[in-house]
Amino acid sequence: MTKSANPRRPSLRSSHTPIGAIQAMEKQPVELTISEVAERSGVPIATIKFYIREGLLPRPRTAGRTVGRYDAAFMVRLEVIRELRNRWRLSLREIAELLTEAGPLATLNEIELKLAARDRLDEAIDPTNAEPPISELRLQERAGLPVADLHDLTRYGLLTPIKVDGATVFAERDARIAEVVGALRSSGYNDHLGFAIGDLQRYVEALRVLVVREVEQFDSPALRGLGRDEMLRLIGQGVAQVDVLLGLLHKKLLLAAVHDRLDAAASRRHPEGKPVRAPRLRKTAT
Repeated sequence: MTKSANPRRPSLRSSHTPIGAIQAMEKQPVELTISEVAERSGVPIATIKFYIREGLLPRPRTAGRTVGRYDAAFMVRLEVIRELRNRWRLSLREIAELLTEAGPLATLNEIELKLAARDRLDEAIDPTNAEPPISELRLQERAGLPVADLHDLTRYGLLTPIKVDGATVFAERDARIAEVVGALRSSGYNDHLGFAIGDLQRYVEALRVLVVREVEQFDSPALRGLGRDEMLRLIGQGVAQVDVLLGLLHKKLLLAAVHDRLDAAASRRHPEGKPVRAPRLRKTAT
């Protein structure tokens, strides 16, 4: 497997986790206190307790009123979470979904293989998925937009911020969306003329209906029967062609709507009959 260009998705070969050593503990009936778990794993006690409260880790076996005992399976689970956080840069929500989907006995290697397969699908749909995320400041510089506009774009679903080590970053696809909005602003599409950031939400709402139908088609029995490489190829090519199709249809429908509106306005100005249109000048041969 080649190394991915996305820092959020490291190569499986780069894994240097000591999880194998921890799994060896399963052969021994060893239980640890939370202090010992923190010392061996390098994860602070407060973080461990937080993971337990959030349901990422199982509650310990109680030994007395205030003492909890943690077994080897708990250590394995904690190490999986730590690796997914530190190397894969996943959010706690993403980790919770992965752990629920994989089951309580899933190993780090199994989860990493699932992530790698998911990455291939993500990159088939959007090749920019492999590019590193950028900071909010860099996004602002590239788009030429004020922070208020970026926050509005996030509020209306056009941008999706990602938390990595406490910092807010954005995927390359979001950076390109912001650049387009910045170009619109520079072209004169501003609030004063009636073009607000909130107006762009209509595109999100309309496209969401379309993509739900697309995903249903991707999940058809015929596609599921294909090999994974063939399915990824079809999805990648299909998405690229549909992107072109959407652009062309937008122009076609926009032209039709504009002319319908002009005709309606002309009809209101000439209620007794059709307006007289100026004849088109034809070029004559010389």
